[in-house]
Amino acid sequence: MKEIDLKKQNKILWIIISCVLIVTIATSVTLFGVYYFNYGTDPVVEEKAQNFILLIGDGMGINHIKTAELYNNGSLLNMRKLPVTGEVMTRSLSAGATDSAASATTYATGEKTYNGRLSFKDGKNLTTIAEEAMANGKKVGIVATKVATDATPAAFLAHSNSRHNTAEIASQIVASDVDVLFGLNNDELKALASSIQTDNRDYCTSFEEISASTSEKIFGLFDEDIPNIGRNTLASLTDTALAKLENENGFFLMVEGSKIDSYSHTNEMDKMIDELNGFDAAVSRAVAWARKNGNTTVLVLADHETGNLKIPAEATADQISNDWFHSTGHTSQNIHYFGYGIGVNSIPALIDNTDVYDIIKQLLF
Repeated sequence: MKEIDLKKQNKILWIIISCVLIVTIATSVTLFGVYYFNYGTDPVVEEKAQNFILLIGDGMGINHIKTAELYNNGSLLNMRKLPVTGEVMTRSLSAGATDSAASATTYATGEKTYNGRLSFKDGKNLTTIAEEAMANGKKVGIVATKVATDATPAAFLAHSNSRHNTAEIASQIVASDVDVLFGLNNDELKALASSIQTDNRDYCTSFEEISASTSEKIFGLFDEDIPNIGRNTLASLTDTALAKLENENGFFLMVEGSKIDSYSHTNEMDKMIDELNGFDAAVSRAVAWARKNGNTTVLVLADHETGNLKIPAEATADQISNDWFHSTGHTSQNIHYFGYGIGVNSIPALIDNTDVYDIIKQLLF
């Protein structure tokens, strides 16, 4: 009897083990499909644009935008007035929500990578749209409201298996020979000051120095935060970048409202709204320039949503609260894009983040 019972127990044990293995394999296959399958829509854009302006509101979900509009007495943000809009899926190769490094990498290269990587995957550097633009004789500008070595600006100019390799990233950014770089300074960039200043590139640490510069290329790196109102704002830096970049061969410009994400992480609603309004003012300047130029595409989007922001039903401006945030991290929500100019009518209503690179490349080259 004991021998029979033992056989039964062994049989049950093997059945349990088999079931666990089946569930594990099924889960692995599912995750492989979710995270590795190419969900890109492969949009076809047949038009050509001389210039492309990509504006990224870091962490900016649709409810961030709607909350800012509620705060602004119901006035639509400039980005929401653009003629074409849709949604973007934001996943990376890591489980859960993407981070800024992986998302910016996807926009810059068309390739998904793991969180924390900067235009780097499987031991190899990924060629970025900024590098391709320079190789094709176009100028390149990168503007951000956080440090210039932060994930989003860095992904367009540098390559690393970790976004935290700041010294390595700083060296690559300086060596990239980018035409315009505006953002905050840090010790790693300051250590390279003698390399930044060249015969055809100025190293500026104030708006006054930037205004006085007549150099062909310019690095504007600030020790103090870039304000959202007044003269020396992200909008004014966008104007300066556009003036420096305009040329017969065209350009690629990336402008980031970096701290929408930062203040969403800390659930500081007032500061988030100020940063978002400052970013939207830069959108207005970019679109105005594109209208005047007539040969430019503008695309406004986020890299991911931060804070799981939710607006209560029938909420009013005086009810806006930090409590509307329900997380201090990133989420996997789709974000929205807003487009103006050449080719935007060819962009599908739902795209994957890999498609953004393909759209830019088809338009510029």
